[in-house]
Amino acid sequence: MEVVFSSEIKTLDHKAIEKFGIDSLVLMERAGLAVVETLKKYKSNLKNKKVVVVCGKGNNGGDGLVVARELLNITSTVNVIMIDDPQTKECRANFNAYINSGGDLIYFNFENKKEVINIVKNSDIVIDAIFGVGLTKPVKDKYYEIIEIINNYSNFVVSIDIPSGLSADNGREMDISVKANLTVTFEFPKVGHLLFPGRELTGKLEIVKIGFPKKLIKEHGFDKFLITSSLVKIPKRLRDSNKGTYGKVVIIGGSKKFFGAPLLSALAASISGAGKIYISSFKDVVLNAINYEPGIIPLVLEGEFFTCKHINKILSVEDNKTVYILGPGIGNEPKTIEFTKAFVENTKQPIIVDADAIINLSENLGTLKNKNNLILTPHPGEFAKLFKLSLNEVKYNFDLLKNKAKENGNIIVLKDSTTMISDGQLLYFNVSGNSSLSKGGSGDILSGLIGGFVAQGLELFQSAISSVYILGVSSELFEPEGRNMISEIVGLIPKAIKKIIKEKEELNGILS
Repeated sequence: MEVVFSSEIKTLDHKAIEKFGIDSLVLMERAGLAVVETLKKYKSNLKNKKVVVVCGKGNNGGDGLVVARELLNITSTVNVIMIDDPQTKECRANFNAYINSGGDLIYFNFENKKEVINIVKNSDIVIDAIFGVGLTKPVKDKYYEIIEIINNYSNFVVSIDIPSGLSADNGREMDISVKANLTVTFEFPKVGHLLFPGRELTGKLEIVKIGFPKKLIKEHGFDKFLITSSLVKIPKRLRDSNKGTYGKVVIIGGSKKFFGAPLLSALAASISGAGKIYISSFKDVVLNAINYEPGIIPLVLEGEFFTCKHINKILSVEDNKTVYILGPGIGNEPKTIEFTKAFVENTKQPIIVDADAIINLSENLGTLKNKNNLILTPHPGEFAKLFKLSLNEVKYNFDLLKNKAKENGNIIVLKDSTTMISDGQLLYFNVSGNSSLSKGGSGDILSGLIGGFVAQGLELFQSAISSVYILGVSSELFEPEGRNMISEIVGLIPKAIKKIIKEKEELNGILS
């Protein structure tokens, strides 16, 4: 699903009107009616509900006035609270249409604050139609005040397009934002809906179509996408096949401190469908793994930490279907840092670089240059250490992510509550998952999934996209949320894949 900035939706809106000849009032009418239809899905028996629509002076306010006019025919009570006189022709037209339809309204000011609070407090539903996606300045004065009233006294809030006060381009509050239970947005999700705190403030997000022509959408060069089941690809299983058909995953990691990390990667790689799973590590780490899962193939190394002398033994099992997972529990001894750099330089096979291996490359960033066989899977802290940045510079900085991926020619999976993936050209957002993944080891599982899919022949970028979404769905299947051992998530991966396949089949059925 395509994702847009505010400037992009403004351009698309303008082209729909100027190039395709769709009247702006028609688009506004469709938007308002779509909000009402969505509201019916969430609130049964609307005719007995008291609804307040809080309208700004621009086109978001115009959308709200369409909603209010339509609700006059449905609900028992509709009140409009205007904050200022309408400033756009579309808002003025729908203001007049609402008044001519017999609608009641009140203008908000500081003198009637108590009256407005009572109206909001006694309503069942508040429709937020103050600011749309074009907001660029901090919220001040009576606009700040009315948003505070909505947040403090509403029972159920529906925001039109985006919660008022929220930046559509980065998900940050412009000093204050409406806290919505439901947001109805038009045509495409906006970046601000997907990044925290915007994702939390948006509540449930519903995306509705208002009639943008297919030709218009096709002509627009989208470069941002929200991962849904339709974008997930699962490697096919063949009846005439053997373990060699599905590739080889070699996991390089483990230390005295982190025994379990390679095992979690191995389990995920196996359950993804990879044919052969190796753990290349030290005796105790390997024994721990094969005692749990006898199907793991041991590649035992001498010593207590990784050094360059181990490279030849690890590479001895390489063939053209080998994928390496470098980093789970590997540690950062000085000689292990040297090993990490040398290993990346000594193979052209795909490598998923995770955990300490990412940090080990921070002193050798040149090693990453033009290595299009690498997928880096840092969380924000690791990304910051790799590129010597502060955490504040990194958090949800999609431009930085995209630039670093482009600069080095790698694929980067920046793991977070909203995970972002880029190859330097395109940017994908993932919002599947929950706090069940907020545990040590979830990254090891992800690297195993990615490696397993790459081993089975999926392209690297697609493997990252599919794996991130699948892991998120797996965590959503666990109940109660967060009360789990991280290894239990691995066992839910097959159920998640089955669920996703079913969703894809249902979607294909609808489209056909």
